[in-house]
Amino acid sequence: MLVKGNIPHSEPTVSIGLVLPEDNQTELMISFSNLNAFKFILDGTPVEIAETDITIRVQNNELAVKEHQVKEMWCIPLSAEKDDYIQLNPIRAGRGFHWEKNIKIKVLGDVRISLTDGQLFVVNQVTLEKYIMCVATSEMNANCPPALLEAQTIAARSWLLAAEEQKHKDLGLDACNDDCCQRYQGVNNLTESALTAGQSTHGKVLIYYHQICDARYSKSCGGITENNENVWSEEPKPYLRSIQDSEGIPPPMLHNSIGRKSWFLSNPACFCSPDHVPEDELAAYLGNVDEKGNYFRWSVSLTQQELLESINHKTGSDFEYIHSLIPLKRGSSGRIIRLNIDGTINNQSSTITVETEYEIRHVLHPDFLFSSAFIIQTDFDDGSHPTHFHLKGAGWGHGVGLCQIGALGMALAGKSSDDILNHYFRSTELLKLYD
Repeated sequence: MLVKGNIPHSEPTVSIGLVLPEDNQTELMISFSNLNAFKFILDGTPVEIAETDITIRVQNNELAVKEHQVKEMWCIPLSAEKDDYIQLNPIRAGRGFHWEKNIKIKVLGDVRISLTDGQLFVVNQVTLEKYIMCVATSEMNANCPPALLEAQTIAARSWLLAAEEQKHKDLGLDACNDDCCQRYQGVNNLTESALTAGQSTHGKVLIYYHQICDARYSKSCGGITENNENVWSEEPKPYLRSIQDSEGIPPPMLHNSIGRKSWFLSNPACFCSPDHVPEDELAAYLGNVDEKGNYFRWSVSLTQQELLESINHKTGSDFEYIHSLIPLKRGSSGRIIRLNIDGTINNQSSTITVETEYEIRHVLHPDFLFSSAFIIQTDFDDGSHPTHFHLKGAGWGHGVGLCQIGALGMALAGKSSDDILNHYFRSTELLKLYD
């Protein structure tokens, strides 16, 4: 595994989780671009496999692989120089988000299949550059301008090598394949232009004071990025400060309700706005698991019953009615990072507090709310509690660091990858770690 604070001087191999125990998956089909290009090891013993397509099932706390019952299976390419791939189906994409689905992916490198807590656990061990070249075209479309792909590749490489989060360290993973870490859908979406973008940034990372930057990013900041400490419980990072995602536009007055309403109900000409990336063209640049939608400004309306069911289900509460949603603290971008939910339980007034922007997005929507940057409007029908809650919001995601659609807007406007990285990660430098 990568180690926080270590700066590699040669290209490392990384471990990426493709199927996690939490997926509760009990069946997987794998196939090969060239069966003769791989060797197979079952419980430490090399075996011959003649079929190109193999279905692996969990049976009696073991893996059923054809006629074999084993604890572990390794699929290892015979040559590291060739790009023979392994296809896996199904693989979860968008775990826990509203776009969650199953997809097929093709990966390079080794694949290890085992069991953890009786569930499938699939790990891809692959060299960093082969992994990274796939991340940019999993996060965004390979048809994006080279400047965007280059900036995304450098940010993704920096984030992984900084090893700040390592959310799946207990599983021995550097990252998983999905949005909880960063998207990795293998070579499915690679094009020549995407390969060129990856090769042009080979080994390059962002550095701040001799440390690799924990370079975060999200789909759309909504016009202003957020400070990292307002999203995660960590120290403020000088290169993850809130910035306005535009040039020449007066800063909005987000410290009061009038200024916030004006901001969230308007469409200022930010890099991530339709002024730079028209909404009817945006779909051509998004990742293949992203959904069509309004990423810059959005509106969600929930009935009393819909909101009530979501809050009770996700918090374990027993509200009979929800009276109000009261933001207690907002970040620099207007994102709500602490929220009171006031309502009635057993005919008595009751309040619960939701403490993070992620939980706010989780609790207030049956699936998952696009961001926590929103204002709240309510409708009453002569009763004592609202009938509808209207959330008028900005951006998709946590909003810290690089704004992917904003970076796309900058690239379409002729900005270079250096321009993009300098805009979102202030006071950083580029360093090439290895050839």
